[in-house]
Amino acid sequence: MTMPGPSFMFFGSHPASEEARIALVSSMQSLESVLLLIALRRYPHALITCDAAIESAIKSSSVGKTLPERVGFQKLIEAAKRASSELEGLADKALLDFRTARNRMTHEGFSPRDDSESVCLLLEVGLPFLRQCYLQLFSFDLWDALLPEYLEQLRIGTEVYISGIEVVGLDRSYCLKSLGHLIRWNLKVSFSADWEIHELIKLDELGKGFEFKHERRQKLERLFSPEWVFDCPLCCALEALVCQLDESKLRAGNIVPKQLACTNCGLVVGTEELFLGEALLRIEVATARTAILRDYGL
Repeated sequence: MTMPGPSFMFFGSHPASEEARIALVSSMQSLESVLLLIALRRYPHALITCDAAIESAIKSSSVGKTLPERVGFQKLIEAAKRASSELEGLADKALLDFRTARNRMTHEGFSPRDDSESVCLLLEVGLPFLRQCYLQLFSFDLWDALLPEYLEQLRIGTEVYISGIEVVGLDRSYCLKSLGHLIRWNLKVSFSADWEIHELIKLDELGKGFEFKHERRQKLERLFSPEWVFDCPLCCALEALVCQLDESKLRAGNIVPKQLACTNCGLVVGTEELFLGEALLRIEVATARTAILRDYGL
């Protein structure tokens, strides 16, 4: 009897060789759990699981097979660095901070106060190091393998994190907000009861769903002045995302999103979530720039 192979939700491709595919199954499954935990806003647990994905990747590589069966994280890192000059160049201090946080959260538990630190370490250390492990030890590029829509939101999260890195006292857990929202939205059907889906379909057929969204959009437009309506970059609903523009910057000819909300998928980005709206709407703003300035007489 042939056993079914592993299935993945967030990957569009897999390692080219069968040996690498088999070796990386556990690590890739752990990474999928990382993404699901991000969607659930369980950022410390996502960090711990990312650590497990790194360990699994190194242990299953040719480097790991030369080590004793029970070996600590530090020994694994040292062995991986000896095998690759690219891995060797990664900062030991950053990896130490990552592992120290992982150990503390594993043994002492965690709370929402750990969310910001966890997101910082995921974006700055954990995920980039995991990518390098795949690339250097298996010739497999994680960024190329992830489905494009999730990779784009991961890149936006990294961009937002870097943009706000010098802002003191900022809770950086929101940097992964759009990635988590996209995952929840795409998996919504999987977690909805059949009757909920049927009711939504009936509302759309009767036009009630459109009426509700239209009324909500009108309220947001009144609330978000000066505003502009865009297609949502996450759920792709047409003219569903109402965005408040920064008025002072608009007068100077600069179009900067201040806050936004989608009437279809429910995405909300507040004024305190610095740089996220700009990153999400960069293409949409560039496309609509002339029309926005003309409409506001600028």
